[in-house]
Amino acid sequence: MNRNFKLVFLLLLVVSQILLNRYVDVLKINIDLLYLVLIYVSIKSGTLKTILIACLVGWVTDFFSAGIVGVFGFSRVLVIFLVHEFVRFIDLTKRHFLFLLVSISLALSNFIANAFFHYIAGHSFTLGFLLYQPLLTAFVGMLIVSSPGIRERLDVY
Repeated sequence: MNRNFKLVFLLLLVVSQILLNRYVDVLKINIDLLYLVLIYVSIKSGTLKTILIACLVGWVTDFFSAGIVGVFGFSRVLVIFLVHEFVRFIDLTKRHFLFLLVSISLALSNFIANAFFHYIAGHSFTLGFLLYQPLLTAFVGMLIVSSPGIRERLDVY
């Protein structure tokens, strides 16, 4: 039952991300729900599985974003590997550490991707991509983890 809940919940996050990307121009917000999936995988899985899923999610993000394949694949793998190694040293039962982990790591990943976009395609650095999206994604992650019963069913901590 718990395994089925995790699978359905993660699929719900993926479908929600697809819908958000489809209507991002109307909603004027951009939340990276796939990054929350990556944080969960980096906390619960081994190094190889974490890197493979980060690469896959990065390629999916590339497909939905600017169309330059490999930029988010590289930035997500690099940052999620660092998160996977760093998560052993912090207490995830304190929600502010989880909020900081999600927001700072996503900001770093977005900065790396934005730097590649700047040098490859001449895109400018945007504040929404570097600040607002990580904070909003971390806030949504906190709402999900704070929901009654979700934390126990996902077995995060």
